[in-house]
Amino acid sequence: MNIHSPFARREPVLLTADAFWLLKSAGVFSEYSKAELLDGALFGVPVQSDAEPESDASFPIKLRRRDYHLLTDAGLLDDREKTELVDGVVYGMSPQYRRHGFIKDELAYRLRRALEDLGSPLRVATEQSVAIDAFNEPQPDIILTAEPKGDGPIPLISVAMLIEVSASTLTFDLTDKTRIYARAGIMEYWVVDANRRVIHQLWSPEGDAYDHQRETALGQNIEIATIRDVDIETDAL
Repeated sequence: MNIHSPFARREPVLLTADAFWLLKSAGVFSEYSKAELLDGALFGVPVQSDAEPESDASFPIKLRRRDYHLLTDAGLLDDREKTELVDGVVYGMSPQYRRHGFIKDELAYRLRRALEDLGSPLRVATEQSVAIDAFNEPQPDIILTAEPKGDGPIPLISVAMLIEVSASTLTFDLTDKTRIYARAGIMEYWVVDANRRVIHQLWSPEGDAYDHQRETALGQNIEIATIRDVDIETDAL
């Protein structure tokens, strides 16, 4: 997730006509009286009941996880090495460079050692898909899960904490992803700002936000708020 500006707006993957017709043939647009592909994005006119006033207003169509899997299984997203589904929209994930990769790998290693020393049943996974809800299947940088084995994405019920390392996606990670993770009940969420070298720590989800948050500078120790006795050193990150 690295482009030039930490505040750059993430751009959705542009869908092709082949993707549109695959989704249409699979009945994905059954809730719409009209669906169309415009500049790589899906729009539709929702089916209306007889009691509703007639309208031809068109709205963006959100893809469900099953629709996303149709596209990936058909190879229609293969021009992007990695993608994720966030709020019904497919996003490409940019190449990871050394600053981002080093922080992610080292932090994952330190978390794993701390959890093992504690005898915790939690395991550390990296860059794997998490089944959040019908419209969200993101790939966080680091996942603390009780179910690291098995097929398919990591189930939401197994997730204790998620971490995103942001070298270029800070705004997205602190807004869109924060809202989605809080709404899903993820108990704790960290965003590591690789540019300012701070960790934004959020916990206690309430609605689509977190009740508690604090910042810790890289170089200082940080405690997981929702797991007792886990203290992580962040020096040299």
